[in-house]
Amino acid sequence: MTAPVEVRDISLGDKKAVEAFIDVPWVLGMTNEKNWVPPLKDDYRKQLDPKKSVFLAHGELAAWIAYRDGKPVGRISAQVDFDYDKTWPDEPKTAFFGFFECIDDVAVARALFEKAEAWGRSKGRVRLRGPFTLDSKGEVGILIEGFDTPSMIGTTWNRPFMDALVLAAGYPKAKDFYAWWYGRETPMDEFTKKVADKTRALPNVKIRLMDKGEIRREAGIIKDIYNEAWRNNWNFTPFTDMELEVIANEYKMFIDERIAYVAEVDGKPAAMLFAIPDINELIRDFNGELMKNPINLIKLLWRLKFNRPKRARLIMLGVHHDYRASRKYGALAAVLYEEISVRGKAAGYEGGELSWTLEDNDGINRGIERMGAKIYKKWRVYERPL
Repeated sequence: MTAPVEVRDISLGDKKAVEAFIDVPWVLGMTNEKNWVPPLKDDYRKQLDPKKSVFLAHGELAAWIAYRDGKPVGRISAQVDFDYDKTWPDEPKTAFFGFFECIDDVAVARALFEKAEAWGRSKGRVRLRGPFTLDSKGEVGILIEGFDTPSMIGTTWNRPFMDALVLAAGYPKAKDFYAWWYGRETPMDEFTKKVADKTRALPNVKIRLMDKGEIRREAGIIKDIYNEAWRNNWNFTPFTDMELEVIANEYKMFIDERIAYVAEVDGKPAAMLFAIPDINELIRDFNGELMKNPINLIKLLWRLKFNRPKRARLIMLGVHHDYRASRKYGALAAVLYEEISVRGKAAGYEGGELSWTLEDNDGINRGIERMGAKIYKKWRVYERPL
């Protein structure tokens, strides 16, 4: 007879309990999966710390671990995001779930979801959507395709049964998200090159590299263009000033100025492309620890200097609305695509992931497809009414 499932609340003020929550994937044996790269636990510690979390500055969060026979068999979080409520006033009663990990057992999954659902109802919410850790600017979805390659920095990798498990627990698909692969040998589409060359030749258009020495200025440009260009995208929430500080302070170490650009028109930022080296290539053997293991920090700094990643992840590319709708400057995105293709090859990158895009964002997807990139991973987000 199968032992019953016990689901325990996690107090965010209890460091030992939070560590147990963070450690669930390790307990469930994810280190046995060759394409799972242990994420850095320091990031999660900050996300779950009421004193340091940039999410908890504009949201609320609860968390649970499921146990059977005294051993962890799953975990989940539930959260509400007040910035989301402000951004999407037509559906202000949405709750989200995240950090979802589970053994292949529907009873365990349902027990976890029941806790998240009850918490959502207690907050006056009418739907539960996820997974997001902790919102759309972080890790998104359950991987449903692309298990044969490792996860890149900031993306999730899970076992293949997870999609069927969530569906069986009563959560239908809400939206799929795509990751595209562009290899260094992929030829540049002639049409993209033609329109890029035409736009780049305009005398008032300038493409410049981002400057790590002016990281706060560059982070401000990323924030402003992201918040304007993505505002109509499904499940969008804006970057906050606190999140800008994270970019400025924590991403600075990883930025490669050769693959991060700003397009200016008449000296004003009009578009930006932000890609970073795939740090997951350098941290696979860290087992999730960086700051708690000074040797790993020394290893990372050495590798960043002498053995840099061969892959990159294009995280954000956006054109400000004032220029995106312009016939004259609408091809700034094509300019940036070509810039990273040419400069990325010159910098020695073997290829890069463009992620993520929404499955129904036809304009963006067709443009990426025209470049020669191919969809190589998909993640799924689910939703059900409460």
